[in-house]
Amino acid sequence: MSLNPFEIKTPESNSAEDILDLFVDVFTDFHHVKEIGHTFLNGPRGSGKSMMFRYMMPDCQMLKNKCEANQLDYFSVYVGVKKTDINNAELERFSKNANLIINEHLLSTYVIANVFGSICQTFGKVLDAYTDEISSFFKDIFVKRIRQCGYNNEIDTNCINKGGLQLFIDMINIVDGMKHSCKRYCCLAALNKDQIQPYNDALTDFVDFVEPIIVGLKRVSLFPSHKPFFILIDDAGYLNLAQTKVLNTWVSYRTTKDICIKISTQLDYKTHLTANDRSIDSPHDYSEINISTIYSSRNSIYNSRIKEIVRKRIKKYLGLDIEPEAFFPVDTKQEEEISQLQILLKEKNANPLKPYAGKDAAQRYARPEYIKELQQKHKAGAQYSYAGFDQLVAISSGIIRHFLAPAQEMFAAMESLNPNKQVNYIKPGVQDKVIKKYSDDFLHNQCEDIRKDQGYDGSNLQKADKLYNLIDSLGALFHLILVSEAKERRVFSIAISDTPDRELYDILDLCEHFGYLHRRTIGNKQGTGKNTMYVLSRILAPHFKLDPTSFAGYKFTNSETLKTALTNKNQFLKQMMTGVSNEDFIQLTLFEGESND
Repeated sequence: MSLNPFEIKTPESNSAEDILDLFVDVFTDFHHVKEIGHTFLNGPRGSGKSMMFRYMMPDCQMLKNKCEANQLDYFSVYVGVKKTDINNAELERFSKNANLIINEHLLSTYVIANVFGSICQTFGKVLDAYTDEISSFFKDIFVKRIRQCGYNNEIDTNCINKGGLQLFIDMINIVDGMKHSCKRYCCLAALNKDQIQPYNDALTDFVDFVEPIIVGLKRVSLFPSHKPFFILIDDAGYLNLAQTKVLNTWVSYRTTKDICIKISTQLDYKTHLTANDRSIDSPHDYSEINISTIYSSRNSIYNSRIKEIVRKRIKKYLGLDIEPEAFFPVDTKQEEEISQLQILLKEKNANPLKPYAGKDAAQRYARPEYIKELQQKHKAGAQYSYAGFDQLVAISSGIIRHFLAPAQEMFAAMESLNPNKQVNYIKPGVQDKVIKKYSDDFLHNQCEDIRKDQGYDGSNLQKADKLYNLIDSLGALFHLILVSEAKERRVFSIAISDTPDRELYDILDLCEHFGYLHRRTIGNKQGTGKNTMYVLSRILAPHFKLDPTSFAGYKFTNSETLKTALTNKNQFLKQMMTGVSNEDFIQLTLFEGESND
């Protein structure tokens, strides 16, 4: 049995060699990530943020560039926040100033401990070759700085019998001890609310601890001395509000000559305010990248990225030189019937005064009309096939995981059909079955998870229920338009002409965070400004029986009408379908006389 080429592994579990074999360079799409400066990298889970950070680590960069670490253009250290232990509820009971001070200490020690740990993991015993320099750093910079921050415990400064690796391990233990001492104090304060004792241990911050520690590291010849350190903070949405403000304060210092902070979020970053409630601004303080917005609006670039990813994986794990379109073939019968319909549409809409009228009608209406005919002949329209590489890429909606996860299931299903044969392609029927289930599960299972996370707040409809109603209403609306006789039937977006109230805004924000909607802006009808537009994720196209391959249109509405969708789907659809034009479209029937089998 072959290794599944589409298996999803956490980036940190891959070796540098595997990363280089599998990684497709996307930095031409997101060039700010590798440039000097602070950067926010935003995108839903599975959009490739952690993979980018892993690729930027020194072991990958040294292997790629065939050079030593001190010759790199930047030196990256990874700080993952998702599994952090510094976000504790008891911190909220302190006064605002004390809360910020303690949270900065916890964040500072957490970051530096992870910086040291990342260096140990990357270099291991190689650090012993730099023992003298690391020893000097330990005594002259590290010990000096923690003493200035109030660390009074005994420190073994005798480095004679210690190598560079052991010195870094010692520093990790010291910094971890400073963090845990503070955490213990916070827990005791929570247990003894009426008798809070003074805090007498060390307190660290960016200016007196983080910055000088990293600047000092740059003097060790292992590291590039005149290039910046990149601190890669992954999943920053898991920080609490105070820690987020602290991190923003670090960004506001603009220390990019020495330290560039690269921050990834799942569109859940809590605030852009600093500790003194001033806002950090783009592009003055940082650059910002939204992966799903860029990829969902630049489909050709995203398509080429996925194609290269698939080629690399098939080559590495199956030893096959095969085009992705051949590995994920279309439903040939379906595509031939759509081609016939395109020919008919082109002929019926030919206009000597408008040379492109026939071709435009064929492109606009062939697939929607095919879906409509299937729905009329087969109840619920379930026979439309979503097989084919291009359709699967379109359905993944700019999120790489939404291609790889179902592809992994498809490959496993093919292996089970032919356990003793190498899989050379995925049957269209297998593709279609898996992607439809994946689409259904994406809506229903994730909504159920949201419902559990949000809890019951005593209202008749929970927030998760309203979120589901909104997505269900939008999906139903877009399907009705698709199978109508409207002039523009490829609609997948809703534009809001005014400002939503707090409830609707929170639901839309939650939809964006969980990847159901992508937010963009569009010019208003008056041409005097911008309105917010929300694009339904194409991963839901199979669930709502939509055409995932091309969405050109959008519907304008106001927030009052859109809010109706939270509680009354039928009323919303009635309001939104009023005025949908039946003009300027010639309806064709492709399947007359065919059976329903």
